[in-house]
Amino acid sequence: MRTPRLPLLLATTACLVLVGPPVPAYAVQPAPCLDGRTESKGQSAVDDGEIRWTDETAYDDARKFAISTWQYTGSKIKIVGDSAITSNDLEFRDGNLGTRAADPLAQYERNSGIGATDYITFNKQRLRGASKNRLRYVALHELGHALGLCHKSDTIVSLMWKSAPSAGYEITWIPDVDKANYRKLWG
Repeated sequence: MRTPRLPLLLATTACLVLVGPPVPAYAVQPAPCLDGRTESKGQSAVDDGEIRWTDETAYDDARKFAISTWQYTGSKIKIVGDSAITSNDLEFRDGNLGTRAADPLAQYERNSGIGATDYITFNKQRLRGASKNRLRYVALHELGHALGLCHKSDTIVSLMWKSAPSAGYEITWIPDVDKANYRKLWG
């Protein structure tokens, strides 16, 4: 005897209808910054709609990954390598920022002024032996600062938490809330 498939098909269709369409990413609202701060174009490395960068870091995979990930469909700011005829906006470099748990894994340093270069410094001392995902998370987070984003509450899914997540739980994509904050700042 053959089992009728129509009831199963109708039940599956009913479930699909009950779930509804996916929520578009633009429906996610921007999240506020911690400590009463606000996101600001003036705190970014962006100059004329782009970031021109140079590389003095050993963490090339993390840098390349962060740049390509922040260039998602719909992003407005171009992140391109510096050339002999352009002004460098951002330099990726390595440094010794301390070995204590309270010391940063990396930091973004904003230098104001015409023609000034901002820096993302990877802390060699704390990143020694770090996993590929850990390094990529750190680069994504710091490039988020270079794009003008500030720290977010750890109660939401964001790259921009003040403290890095535990090893093995790193975010290696741009969460919708960070895209919403990016859109709020850059359109």
